[in-house]
Amino acid sequence: MQILLSEVEERHAALVGLLQRAACRQNTAAIPGEVRDNTDRFLAAASRHGAATARVLLPAVKRHLHGGRAEVRDFIRLSRRLERMLVRAKAKQYGGAQTVHHSWTSVWNGVRSRLTQTLAAERRLVAMLRRHLGPEDERRLRNHFTLAIAAAPTRPHPCLPRTGPAGHLTRLICARFDAVWDELEGRVTSPALVSRVQEHAAPVDVVGRQRHKVLFAQRPPQLDQPASLPQT
Repeated sequence: MQILLSEVEERHAALVGLLQRAACRQNTAAIPGEVRDNTDRFLAAASRHGAATARVLLPAVKRHLHGGRAEVRDFIRLSRRLERMLVRAKAKQYGGAQTVHHSWTSVWNGVRSRLTQTLAAERRLVAMLRRHLGPEDERRLRNHFTLAIAAAPTRPHPCLPRTGPAGHLTRLICARFDAVWDELEGRVTSPALVSRVQEHAAPVDVVGRQRHKVLFAQRPPQLDQPASLPQT
């Protein structure tokens, strides 16, 4: 069975699809603001995915794989590079002065390159990790990953610690601040790309106050508890 690997591949495909829509800089007359909304959806989804990977997958990799610590360090370097490109894309979307000399083509090419590298590295880690897990452990890890995405930050934070208690705490704090800023800016976000835990799934598109409610009023249970996995 490839429970965890299939889940990750589906989420990767959804991220790539969101990126393709975001990189198409053409407004639809019937949907004002569609370009900005597509960009916000992709940035939020990519930020959530990265945070959930750091919260759920990286500790499991460190625990179960031989040389897991080195694998985690290498992956964190890749993920930080991706998040720096996401920061540039968001700054470009919202008129950041530092992006004036960067064209949208160069921005999206950079994002696409970093995303491709990061997703390939993540898939490799998951493929190695699943060799050490039974079906029930894969399901547990998959479900925990889904819950982590629902409560993850919606903006890239490349300077945050990635693992350990410090990483978990700072992500929770940033998720709450992100919710406030999303409401103020009216950002459109997509809480779950592929939801396999339907009782915790949020609406496909949440704007402002609804997004605020997802994080503050509907925080998924047991998120603070790490996934229980067998020791090898």
